[in-house]
Amino acid sequence: MQPVKTVDSILWTKVKLGDLNAFNQLYEKYIDALYEFGIQQTNDTDYVKDCIHDLFLDIYKYRKKLSDVNNVKYYLFKSLKRKINKKFKSKLTLFSAEEKKNEIKSTYKSAEETIIQSENSSEIKKKLSVALTSLSSKQRKGISLKFDEKKSYEEISVIMGISIESVRTLIYRAVKKLRNEIEVE
Repeated sequence: MQPVKTVDSILWTKVKLGDLNAFNQLYEKYIDALYEFGIQQTNDTDYVKDCIHDLFLDIYKYRKKLSDVNNVKYYLFKSLKRKINKKFKSKLTLFSAEEKKNEIKSTYKSAEETIIQSENSSEIKKKLSVALTSLSSKQRKGISLKFDEKKSYEEISVIMGISIESVRTLIYRAVKKLRNEIEVE
């Protein structure tokens, strides 16, 4: 007797075969629950969103290599937790040494340190300005609506006339591209 296939396992099989509609259904079904779960792991909401988007991008990118899973929900949650922990650990190792230096330093900054910090800040702003020009007009509009006008994904979806999933992906890719552009220079 064969086990009865759940809706999730049917969607999973379709995703493995490249069915974009099934992928979108799976995304829509679990995005909110994954977000809530991720927030329990870390309070960095943008970081959680990045991890969720990385997870779904990886699923689609490596769909042909995915194995069959009995419990799709468990797989998604476990994978998200792994992504958060993996990236969080690398973040900790990158910033822990710098944070320790800052803790040791006096709370009063010298004039020289203030000038250096100001120059670094203006340099980052210049890099960001240049990096923004590398984005498509659609990406710039999405970024502007999300971060300048503080619009929700749903509002941006209506304004731009694209699906909510497309908005999330558009903004994720734009932010990722901006990060890469700023870090490379």
